[in-house]
Amino acid sequence: MKIDLNFVIKKLDGTDFEEFEPDGFDQEGKPKFKKSGKLTISKILTDALTANYNAEQKINATEKAKRGWLAMKIYNHKEKTIELTVEEIKVCKDLVGKRYSALVVATVWGIIDPGSVE
Repeated sequence: MKIDLNFVIKKLDGTDFEEFEPDGFDQEGKPKFKKSGKLTISKILTDALTANYNAEQKINATEKAKRGWLAMKIYNHKEKTIELTVEEIKVCKDLVGKRYSALVVATVWGIIDPGSVE
C-alpha cells in the first residue's frame, strides 16, 4: 500500500495539527515549546515506532530493532509516498493506536489502511 508521508493531520475544525519541540524553560522552571511544523503521517509513524510503552516493558530486542528499522525506513524515505507491507501497516496501526488521540488514530488509520474505516 502506498502512503503519502507528507499528509498533514487536521483537527475537527479543519486546521492543521502543529508539531512542537522543546525550547528551554520559563522563569518558573516549566518546559517551553515552540512550533516546529505541521504534524504529518511521517512524523506520527516514526514517533509511534520509536516510543517506549509502559505495557511493553518485556518486549524483546528483536521486536524493538524491527520497529527501529521501520522508523528509519520511513524517516529516510526521500519520495512523497512509500510502499509498506501489510505487516508493517499492522505494526504502525497498533503503535499509533497506543500513542495518539482518537482523532489522530482515526485519520492515520484512514490513510494507511483505508479498509479499516467504518
